[in-house]
Amino acid sequence: MVKVKEPNGYILYEGLSNYDGEAIVVIATGFSLKSYNPKTGGMIQTWIMRQDTPPHEAIKNGNDYSVCGNCPLRPLNYKANGLKKSCYVVVWQAPRNVWLSYHRGNYPHITPERLRGLLQDSNGLRLGSWGDPASVPFEVWQSIGVGSGEFNHTGYTHGYLVDNFDTRYAGIAMVSLDKVTPQMPEGLNGRSFRVIDSVDEVMGGEILCPASKEQNYKTTCEKCGLCAGLDRKAKNIAIVLH
Repeated sequence: MVKVKEPNGYILYEGLSNYDGEAIVVIATGFSLKSYNPKTGGMIQTWIMRQDTPPHEAIKNGNDYSVCGNCPLRPLNYKANGLKKSCYVVVWQAPRNVWLSYHRGNYPHITPERLRGLLQDSNGLRLGSWGDPASVPFEVWQSIGVGSGEFNHTGYTHGYLVDNFDTRYAGIAMVSLDKVTPQMPEGLNGRSFRVIDSVDEVMGGEILCPASKEQNYKTTCEKCGLCAGLDRKAKNIAIVLH
């Protein structure tokens, strides 16, 4: 029997953004071609994008709000927020290529049940390789088993900066902190992932990211799995900005 090759990506969700009601898409990739990201390892990646605007244009015209919300690192806003660097994701590379492949019809739809089965045999799932997981209805992540303990996952969110933030996301993703929002928002129960300028800024209750340069890259996100919000009982994480 000839074994059918698995597509490299699937459409997980096509629907409305939690942030502004615009049409977005979530695509999971890395099923036949594993990620070469040396930090994250071979995790399945998810790309959260506007359906009608390629990511490299969305960051220029503001349409990235649909998937990034009020993240201080958005390219249009980071200087006004007093930050020296914008989001680290190079959107005209992988995100743009995924968006183009989506519009060429290269990614089939997949049921939550089937994707859940594939993820159980994977190296874990990265929520929002570009885009904030809180822009996607919570039930989408829930339906594929995120937070069930069936597989490792990582995720980060600035969603608390958008009105009516659903606090359930802090259960499955790390609360992203930085110089603009240096402390956990009052009343929000979660674990934080904080960007700092030097190792001297690590606070009590925090550890440096084990997959960082400062920790000599002693592991990968795939193997570590600490950045899973309240799904992991662990200290908060800090990472030095480069």
